[in-house]
Amino acid sequence: MKTLIGAAILVGLASAPSGSGATPSRAAPMNPGAESTAARLLPEDFTVYVRGTMVVNHPVPGFEPRRLPTANVHRGEPGCYMACYSHVPQGAVYSVGGDIYVMGQVRVPGRYEGRICRPTGASSSASQIAALCGRRISTCGYRCWGGGDTGGWFGIQ
Repeated sequence: MKTLIGAAILVGLASAPSGSGATPSRAAPMNPGAESTAARLLPEDFTVYVRGTMVVNHPVPGFEPRRLPTANVHRGEPGCYMACYSHVPQGAVYSVGGDIYVMGQVRVPGRYEGRICRPTGASSSASQIAALCGRRISTCGYRCWGGGDTGGWFGIQ
């Protein structure tokens, strides 16, 4: 099993206190032709480990485990994950700072450009992604929007 790091904290780790145990992983970049679709789907009960605004996807001493709601709405290829963000902290899994909170994530048709998910097709507009977050991530309701900085879960830099 690969040890991966969430995109939201790649910058945060650079300033992690020494001895915190939070270190970037050395996961290989995702090669779309090398793995099956199922191998690239995140579990719907995806566990992340949080301390402040630092988030990793493997246990680290001093980090609290939390469930990141993940809806694999699109199971085909190509696909990528859009994070569902809110300015309301109630029900959030973690904060990325600046009064922005992650509520969950949804998989949509699209591709990664660098570590950013670029949705494609009929459901790629900002309003459609926000509506999808509202329908599939129970803590969102009408208050979420989507953002594509999720490639770090796969080791994409």
